[in-house]
Amino acid sequence: MNLKEIFIKNKCDKATKHRYYELYQQDFDKFQNDEINILEIGTFKGESTHSWLDYFPKAQVYTADTFERVPPEKIPALKNDRVQWYKLDSTSLNCKENFNNLGIQFDFIIDDGSHNYKDVKFSFEYIFHSLKNGGYYFIEDTQSSYIRELGGDGANLYNQKTVINYFKNMIDKINHKEIENPFYKPNYFDKNITEIHFFHNLIVIKKNDNFEKSNILVNNRRLVGGKNLVKIRTFIKNTKYFYFHYTAQFKSLLKNIFD
Repeated sequence: MNLKEIFIKNKCDKATKHRYYELYQQDFDKFQNDEINILEIGTFKGESTHSWLDYFPKAQVYTADTFERVPPEKIPALKNDRVQWYKLDSTSLNCKENFNNLGIQFDFIIDDGSHNYKDVKFSFEYIFHSLKNGGYYFIEDTQSSYIRELGGDGANLYNQKTVINYFKNMIDKINHKEIENPFYKPNYFDKNITEIHFFHNLIVIKKNDNFEKSNILVNNRRLVGGKNLVKIRTFIKNTKYFYFHYTAQFKSLLKNIFD
């Protein structure tokens, strides 16, 4: 069976309510018979856990949930030798420490948890470190960004506290070498995200070394050309960098205070 058929067989909404199977299939096909590690945040009734076991015969499947919705003893897939489940809140430091202590690098991480902005953000920032280079991080049900009852905002599409807008800002991190600001300090995500794909109700992030150099800037600055008055022009340019950077920082501080 293909992935769609497996999802349908297991009554998994990745095919019954969504078309995620089309995107997962193209990323998962070449790994189908490999010994890989998959982590899914959100277990519920185990429909997708069953599906991963069926589709990846050699995979180890890890799943984390609070299990406040469905007791684990009612989920047969959790008794499989290839499944490890954790009663953990994916937004807690305990979850981060748990996966750090496991020392496992996952090939795929799927967030099918609460879909709330704060939860998605914290889970990503805690667990993305456990994704191996070349791996993919999937965030499902991003329609929550536009629905107020789910923590979104359908009235103000520029509201930065939504899942969609949080990851839109990650685009800048992909291009961190192109940011003309020598004061800019790249963080872990700048250095380790090379792709972000937005689909209907789904975001896909690829982890890899992001060190490709700019073809215009050197160390995030535009060098002074020519031979005349180089020192003076360099001083003026550096003064501009200083002024624009700290003016922007001050405006950002005021915005955070009054918003």
